[in-house]
Amino acid sequence: MKKKKKLLAEMHDNERYHKNVLYITPEQQDKIKEVKIVFGGVGLGSVIAEGLLRLGFENFVFIDGDEVEKSNLNRQNYTEEDINSSKVASITKRLEAINPNVQIAHHHVFLEPKTIKNYVAGCDIAINAIDFDTLETPFVFDEVCKELGIPVIHPLNFGWASAVYLVTPESEQIYDIARGTGRFELVLVQNMLEYLEARKDLELDWFYDFYEKYKEKSTQITPPQLVVGSYLAASLVANIAFCLVNDLNVKTYPEPYFVSTR
Repeated sequence: MKKKKKLLAEMHDNERYHKNVLYITPEQQDKIKEVKIVFGGVGLGSVIAEGLLRLGFENFVFIDGDEVEKSNLNRQNYTEEDINSSKVASITKRLEAINPNVQIAHHHVFLEPKTIKNYVAGCDIAINAIDFDTLETPFVFDEVCKELGIPVIHPLNFGWASAVYLVTPESEQIYDIARGTGRFELVLVQNMLEYLEARKDLELDWFYDFYEKYKEKSTQITPPQLVVGSYLAASLVANIAFCLVNDLNVKTYPEPYFVSTR
């Protein structure tokens, strides 16, 4: 296939990123390529990883001990052929098919508090997509990243909406919230709704209804999620990661990034 010449001087030399022109400078494109992003969990993280790759991030570490299940296919970046296969191996294969130059270290293991530092050391940004029902692991993940000076992005899928929290070594920390005895997702939703209460431009009656229904059912099911929320989260995370690398303004916890389609 004949290589296309760039039409504008502002275009990156790599044709793969020609359509990023006017949004991302060649210098910014080169900068994000070198950034190493570690994923604690590649369920929702699988969708986020592809968004980051297509934007131009090319260096990832994936950690997840799960295998693909059929119930994942409504929202995660897997296919029928991946069922019963390692999530980290499957998403690695997919990303390598999109960009053979991507650098990926993948680990088919469940993170434990005592091993987290082994995997995140040397990374620049962390994505915390670890299920909150895994005891202390997601909180220790943040603690270790704070110790190492690594900003952590928390993506949340709320079906027709998504929210993302960014915690940095200097910001307030999610793990400082009173956790209570129920699902921590409910604590985060309540915290977020209180923060968004003053936003009269947001029509969130549907979200309040969901919150009440999920509180009733939370002992029976894990958090319901839709593909809409997955892609909204991926977009928010890609924007935040790009801003972090290029020293652009970001919002940190407790202020959420929030977007809704309803």
